[in-house]
Amino acid sequence: MDTREGLTASVAERRNDMAWQYTPSVSVPDAEGHIERYRLLSAQARARHTMVGDVAYGRAPGARLDIFPAAPGSPIHVFVHGGSWRRLDKRDHSFIADALVPAGITTVLLNYDLCPRVAVADIVAEIRAGLRWVYGHVGEISHCAEAAAADVPVSISGRSAGAHLVAAALAADSGVAVLPPGRVPEVVLISGVYELEPLLSIPVNQDLRLRADQVGEVSPMRHPILSRLPLHVLVGDAETPEMIGQSQRYAQACRAHGSHCTYQEMIGHNHFSAMRLFESPDGLLAKIVHAATRRSR
Repeated sequence: MDTREGLTASVAERRNDMAWQYTPSVSVPDAEGHIERYRLLSAQARARHTMVGDVAYGRAPGARLDIFPAAPGSPIHVFVHGGSWRRLDKRDHSFIADALVPAGITTVLLNYDLCPRVAVADIVAEIRAGLRWVYGHVGEISHCAEAAAADVPVSISGRSAGAHLVAAALAADSGVAVLPPGRVPEVVLISGVYELEPLLSIPVNQDLRLRADQVGEVSPMRHPILSRLPLHVLVGDAETPEMIGQSQRYAQACRAHGSHCTYQEMIGHNHFSAMRLFESPDGLLAKIVHAATRRSR
C-alpha cells in the first residue's frame, strides 16, 4: 500500500495542527510497528556482524558509540539516530550495518543523552564531541596505521532529530572546531527538523523544555552548515507538509550560504518507512551514503 494513502485526505484539516505536523508517532499509522521492525532487523544485524559496542567518547552516560568494522583501512560512516531528542537508541539502528559493511564501509553509530535529562543544546555538544572523537581515532576504528589514517574517508549522516543534531553540530558559525584541518566529509541529512520554533507549543516540548530565547541557538535554519561540506538533504514525500517544508527551506538556506546541496524526496515514504532505503546495500539511502563516503576526505 502506498504510505501516502490517508495522508492527503487529512492534510487540509491538520495543516494548522503543529502537534500532528511535528509528531511522526502521531501522523504516521503504525509508527510503533516501524520501530519494532528497526529493532528486529538490528538484533539480526548484531548477530551477523562483528561489533565493538558501547565505546565511550565522553563522560556522559549516553556518550557511547558502536563500531561495525569492515576491512582494515576501509572508509568510515558515522550515523546519528533520531527519536525526537527523547527516545530510541543506537542499537535500534544497528541494521544500518547491513547496508554499509557489505559495501566495505565501517559503520559507527553515535548515541547521546536524551531529553528531559539533558537539554537540546547539551545533545548538540555531545554530537560535536562524538565527531571529534571519531576523527581522533580513525586509525583505531579503521584498523590501519596512523600514517594512513588521514587518507581514510569519513562521511556523516543523521535522521530526524539526528539530522538536526548533525546540522547543528557542524554549523558554520558555531565557533567550535569539530573537523580536523583538511577534512571535508559529505553529509546526508534525512527527514530533519531545522527550525525548532514550531516545537515550542506542542507536547514534545514537555520533554525538550525549550524556551523561546533558546530556539535561535539550536536551530540550524539560522546557522547553516559549513559551506565547504557537500550536503544531501532528503525527506519522504509522504511526510507531513511541515516536515517536507523544513527540508526544502533548509536546503535553500544552505545553498544561499554557498553549500553544494542536493535535495531529494523519497517517493512513497513516510517518516519511518524511509529507513527501509537504508536496510541493504541496494537501498536509495545506502547508495547515496556509499557514494558520499567514497568522495569524502
